[in-house]
Amino acid sequence: MIRFVLRRGLAAIPIGLIVTLGVFALVFAMPGDPLREMAGDKPIPAAVLAAKRAQFHLDQPFIVQYLLSMKDILTGNFGTTFAGADIADQLRLRIPVTLKLTLLANAVQWTLGLFFGIYAGFKRNGLIDRSLLLVTLVLLAVPGLVAYFAAQYVFGVELKWFPVSGVLEGFPRSYLLPALVIGLLGFAGLARLMRTSIVETVNADFVKTARAKGLGEQRVLWRHILPNALLPVVTFIGIDLAGMFGGAIITESIFNLPGLGQFMFQAIKLKEGGVVVLLSTLAFVSFIVINLLVDILYGLLDPRVRNV
Repeated sequence: MIRFVLRRGLAAIPIGLIVTLGVFALVFAMPGDPLREMAGDKPIPAAVLAAKRAQFHLDQPFIVQYLLSMKDILTGNFGTTFAGADIADQLRLRIPVTLKLTLLANAVQWTLGLFFGIYAGFKRNGLIDRSLLLVTLVLLAVPGLVAYFAAQYVFGVELKWFPVSGVLEGFPRSYLLPALVIGLLGFAGLARLMRTSIVETVNADFVKTARAKGLGEQRVLWRHILPNALLPVVTFIGIDLAGMFGGAIITESIFNLPGLGQFMFQAIKLKEGGVVVLLSTLAFVSFIVINLLVDILYGLLDPRVRNV
């Protein structure tokens, strides 16, 4: 297992470089001068502008800017934003916000998705199964942006059940509305996958053989059906969890949550390439770590894949 983890980690290095280089190139290619745009209509003395360009390496060629940004990341010297905010302090403040939102949203998604998916799979063609298929079809058809703004208006503005935006009311109240929307939208795909996987596994030959040998239903359920039915679900959950940061960019911006997603959105808007590369690197490392954990969990659920 250690060799497997090391092999995957080494393979991720060139991929990470390509990803961060591509993201940095997109930010670099955006038109306009970020320092002049920050100043607005106020005139900037040429000497001040030149000093600021040198401070943030904006007077260097593209590849030099990228390499300097990567050096700062690897050495832990994150520096400051164009506005003068310490990036390390920003990370310390914003990471807990994104983690709280992610954990709460996943708690909703996994609890509802696994419970209803497993129940519908074992009680297929019943009332709950048919209702689940209808509800999930509707949820999958609703665009995320529409759901976010509709939830804000209905439950925040009209009914006043939740705060419309911000984190002034603390955890968990300020996070409940965006987490519920994310969780319910994600629940639809998870529940349908869980239900389908259960149905296919229940009808598999090895389950019929286990029952023919006289094994009890509880043993068949816990030793044969659920471990095999969970394999595709684990993959889905891993990819979904790893992609949460991308979704947080939209969610945190709409609900004004001061997390990493909002920080990324602001950095892209202000064309702060160093911040974008840093956050992209954090997202990529998180993706790799989560996928490694998924592979390890795969090996626990199905010993046959440990040597693949």
